[in-house]
Amino acid sequence: MRTTIATILPFVCFFACAESSSGGSRTGATPYQLGQALVIGEAESAELTPVDESCDTEACRAVRERCGEDAYADVVVDGSGQVLDVICFRGNATIQEVGEDTVTSASAGNNVVLVLDGVDDGVDVSGSVVLTGNNAVLYGRGPDVSSVGALSIEKNNAIVRGVSILGDVTIDKNNAQLSFCEIHGDLTIRGNNTTLAECTVHGQVLIDGVNTVLVNNRFATERELSGKNLSCNGNVAFEPAAGADAGAGDPGSDAGAAREVELACDDQHGDSGHGRP
Repeated sequence: MRTTIATILPFVCFFACAESSSGGSRTGATPYQLGQALVIGEAESAELTPVDESCDTEACRAVRERCGEDAYADVVVDGSGQVLDVICFRGNATIQEVGEDTVTSASAGNNVVLVLDGVDDGVDVSGSVVLTGNNAVLYGRGPDVSSVGALSIEKNNAIVRGVSILGDVTIDKNNAQLSFCEIHGDLTIRGNNTTLAECTVHGQVLIDGVNTVLVNNRFATERELSGKNLSCNGNVAFEPAAGADAGAGDPGSDAGAAREVELACDDQHGDSGHGRP
C-alpha cells in the first residue's frame, strides 16, 4: 500500500496569516509540524516520529545533525534503514502563501517556503513556479489538490513537496530534493545529489547527474533506470489499469490501482562529484 495523503500530511497547522501582499500572496506560519520527521523507505507506509530527546534512532540523529532542533524533515532511507538523505523544512524560513485564487506565475527566493493551498479547486499556478533563490521550497498539500503548470529550479538546494507538476521537470542544479510529487511530463536530472522520494513520474526519465537517490517512486514508462552512484529502494514501474486514462495519473484513481512491478536500478560507479551535503 502506497502512502496516502492522510499519512503524508498529518500536520495540524494553525495559520496566523498577515494581510495579503501583491499578487495574492501572503505570509503565514509554517505548514509543517516542527519537531517531527517522516521516515520514507523503511516500511511500505511512511512513518511519522517525534524528534525529541527520547528518540535515539539513526533517523532522529540525522535530523538533529542536518536540520537542527527547530525543523520538520522527510528522512529518506534504504531497505536496511540507513539514512540516504534528509529533507529539511526549517522553522526560521520565510513563509509565503499563494492563496486560493489561481495565479499565472509564482516565485520563491532565498530561504522562502512558497505554500500552495489545500483546496481541491483546480490548478494553483497556471504557468511556472520559479525557485529563484538558494534553499527555496515549493510546498503543496498533496498532488491531488496542489498543482502547477511548470517548475523551474534556478538555484541549488531546492525542495519541492506535495505538488503535481503538469509539464516536464528538468533539474540542472545540485542538491534538489522532491518528495510526494507527481510529474506528468518527463524528468531530466542533470544536477548532482538529487533525491526523489514517494513521487510518480508519467514521462521518460533521464539521469545524467551523480549521487541520485530514488526511494518509493512510481514510473510509468521506465522499467530500468541507470545513473552514476545511483541509490534505489522500493521503486516500481506501473502500467495503467484497463480502461484507465494513462495521462491522468491522479493518486487514488484507476492509475493508482495499476499493476506494479519492481523497477531495476543500474548503479554505474563513477566520480561522486562533490558528494552529498
